[in-house]
This record gives sequence, C-alpha cells and structure tokens, in this order.
Amino acid sequence: MNAFVLAGDRGASHQILGTNKALLKLEGYPLFIHVLKALDEVAEIDRVYMIGPQKKIMQEIERALPHTLFLKKIEVLEQKNSLIENILTIYTRSLPGYQEGMNPDPLNHGDPPGLFLPADIPLITPAEIREFISKSDMNQSDYCLGITSEEALAPFYPQPDQPGIKMAYIYLREKAYRLNNLHLARPFRLRAGRSIQKMYDHRYQKYLGNRFRIAFEILKTPLWWKGLALYLMAQGAVFFAQMDRPRLSALFRRPLTLPAVEREVSRFLGTRFKAVETAIGSAALDIDDEAGYRVFSARLRDWREHLARFNNEPGKGTVCPLRTEACG
Repeated sequence: MNAFVLAGDRGASHQILGTNKALLKLEGYPLFIHVLKALDEVAEIDRVYMIGPQKKIMQEIERALPHTLFLKKIEVLEQKNSLIENILTIYTRSLPGYQEGMNPDPLNHGDPPGLFLPADIPLITPAEIREFISKSDMNQSDYCLGITSEEALAPFYPQPDQPGIKMAYIYLREKAYRLNNLHLARPFRLRAGRSIQKMYDHRYQKYLGNRFRIAFEILKTPLWWKGLALYLMAQGAVFFAQMDRPRLSALFRRPLTLPAVEREVSRFLGTRFKAVETAIGSAALDIDDEAGYRVFSARLRDWREHLARFNNEPGKGTVCPLRTEACG
C-alpha cells in the first residue's frame, strides 16, 4: 500500500512560531523528515506521497540527503486549500493510470486503502505503523482509525524533575483513549467529506464553541438523536474526569462502549468504521503548540530510549534513523 503524509498549512491548520509545523526542526531535521524515515523502514509501504508547501519541502529533503537515504520513492505535491482537498488530491495522484485533470472513476482502481498520517509526529516508529496495519482489517472496514490507551501514554507525562505532555482523551467504558494520528482508509468510500472537514476544523474540543459546532453537525445526520446522545455522554465523561470525579465520570462512560461508538461514527461518516488500538504510543505524540515543541526538544533522547524497547524487528525499524545527538 501507499502512505500519504499531510503537511498542509492552509485552512484550519495550526502553525507554531509562525511556521508550518511540518517544517519545525528537531535535532536539525524538520518534523516531516522523521516521519518519512519511519515510513521508509516499513516493508508494507510501497511508496510515499506528501502534500504541503512543495518548494519548501523539497528544499528540506535535499538538505537531508547528504545525511540520510530514502529507499522508497517519495513524491511531493503542492497543497490545496483544505484537508479534504489535500486527501483527495494526493490519493487520486497515486492511482495507476491517473493523469492530471482526469476523472478517476473509469480507471477501475478498486479503491485501494492507503495509510494517511500527519507530518508532526516525529517520534512515530516503524513498529507502531506495522502494528496498526496488521490489526486493520480492510476487508471488513473502509476506514480504520488508530487509538492508544492512557496507560500506554503515561511514560510521556510530566515528571517531578522533567517536563512532559498531558493529553486529552476520549473516556469510554473500557478505557480512556487518545486518537493517535494513524488512518487507514479508502477515501472514495467516505461519503461524508464535508462532515470530516468540519470535524477537523473544530477538533480542539477544549473550546466551548467547537463543542457546539460539532453538535450542530451531528444534528444534520439521520437518526441524529443517537449520535447526539453519545456525544453529550462523552462530553460529560470528559468534564467529570477533568474535575477528578471518577464515579460521576463512570456513569457517563457506561453507555460509551467501543462498538457503540464505532456504529455511530460509521453512520455519521457513511462508511464502515473501525477503531484499532496500538500499544506503543509513538503515533499519539504530536506537536500542537509552542510549549509542546519545547517539551519535545527537551525530552527527545529519553523518549526515544523508551520507544526503542518496542522495536520488534531486529535490524529494522530503529527509533534513531537519523544522524542526531539524540541518537548518540
């Protein structure tokens, strides 16, 4: 399958220090270079496509080439104006026989699934990508989304003498989960493209206005009361968990089973949706703001040492693929 790295900085994308997050440097390399190196070591990935500010990305790849080698072919496309446009553009470009401006429908391409991920997850490991792909049954699903439990992310929390990152979670009956940035999908089978764009635009749920906007999107769907009920339950579970009221949070979490959520998301998106749990945690560690960027810079070596324990293929998939201080 092909991998698609999303590095756009238009629309609802969030910049840090006035810069596209993908171009921020860690150990001398832009964040996206770390992502490309991880993908380069995954046997299941045939080719890598990337979309974003094309000229800047190509310049950074050329700067990295004296120090690192990419074995897989990488194609970089100029970004469009929104997330959905970027996804459809980059996926369509990958289809055999496609040429610019062509209608892809007659190509008889069979809707091959592709791995979609952002460019701001520099600690992503080949081992977690392989785990996610191996657990995603694309015969039964058209969209698999990676999730990671709170327990798996505890090693990245702040310590008494070290900075760290506390993350937002979805509190379900089984566990508290974080969406982990890995997506395996057939884009042409996702019928609710506008809804996906709206979900992305309003993804920061710490803002009250975004919660109302998501609720309004749910109201537009068939059987909206089912989806709205689960959404309000999820908001209640988060609120009481953050207020350190676990018993009240548990009451709201009780109807929020993973299968129930999967059914509602499938209906909302108009496709067969499945959540896939991975245990390593590297895919959930994205950089959202300047404070997070500083923490990553300070803890990179420690976190890479922790993630190295999960390398399950000796000689492959190292967590130090680049020549940097953190790699020794």
